[in-house]
Amino acid sequence: MNVHKIKGVRFLSTLLLLVGLLIGCSSQSSGNGDESGGGSGGGNMQTSNFNFGAATQGGFWYALGGAYANEIEQTIDGSSVNVIEGGSISNLKGIESGKFHMGFSNGQTVPEALNGENSFKKEGENITWAATLYPNVFHIVVPADSDIKSVEDLKGKKVSPGIKGYSGELAFKQILEINGMSYDDLAKVEYVGTADGASLLRDGHIDAVVGMISAPVSTFQELDTTFGIRLIPLKDETITKMKESNEGFNKYTIEAGVYENIDTDTNTVAAHTTFMVNEGLSEDTVYTLTKTLFENKKKWVSLNKMMESFNAEFSINNKIGPMHPGAEKYYKEAGLLGE
Repeated sequence: MNVHKIKGVRFLSTLLLLVGLLIGCSSQSSGNGDESGGGSGGGNMQTSNFNFGAATQGGFWYALGGAYANEIEQTIDGSSVNVIEGGSISNLKGIESGKFHMGFSNGQTVPEALNGENSFKKEGENITWAATLYPNVFHIVVPADSDIKSVEDLKGKKVSPGIKGYSGELAFKQILEINGMSYDDLAKVEYVGTADGASLLRDGHIDAVVGMISAPVSTFQELDTTFGIRLIPLKDETITKMKESNEGFNKYTIEAGVYENIDTDTNTVAAHTTFMVNEGLSEDTVYTLTKTLFENKKKWVSLNKMMESFNAEFSINNKIGPMHPGAEKYYKEAGLLGE
């Protein structure tokens, strides 16, 4: 009799322990769900502390990233956004690895990341699209009184192509190759960001600075008004070969007056700036991120007039890569996608 009682107590104790463990696991799961700030959706990257890959200081991505981060923090309760100096390639690598939750990229870089080409050693699996913002334009900037008139004239000159491995630097290398040149033909190469490159140009330490950025961009606007600059055009043949090499490149004309003291059109190439997110973010989170991006257009335009053409229709018409379900939800609500 006593033996049966002991067995019954042991059974009951074991049962209560199992129930307690199940309740504990359920509570932990609910806690993680609350932290993500999103209920529905298949995302498994549950956080309210976001890492945002932008660009080096002096470029529009950095300014836009900071302003956008402020709006995200005001919209998603309890969130914080860490804006990180990055670039088109490093941002996509960060999203793929899970170090970044979101980031900007150039249109020509996204197919390379998804297909595991050039700077990407394997096919990207976690990279999804949320929005397309504006054309990112290739610039070659020289002093107004420079004797450099063409890409070929860069032979024997000191040039900053941007940070090594960034999309602007890679595009510049490709443009040199199309024109039968390489870095060996240059006197010196300085791998620095946009703002530092502009300072080196102003101080006479380099002869040209390269950037794949918005047009206009504040750093070059300031150089235009206080120092005096010209833009070097690309030949039609170069533009055609760039487009053939990567569908993300398109012909683009920086019109006279975009930079106040430059009174001639400049033919070049551009690739759209995209806002990419990690696939693991929840549907609700990315829906909110996408909605916040579009609802604050006036603020982005105040930073750069390039954003005037930014809207949901423009964005969906220039989609690059697989769409995140949260972004899809937003575009459906906007009436731009069928159910």
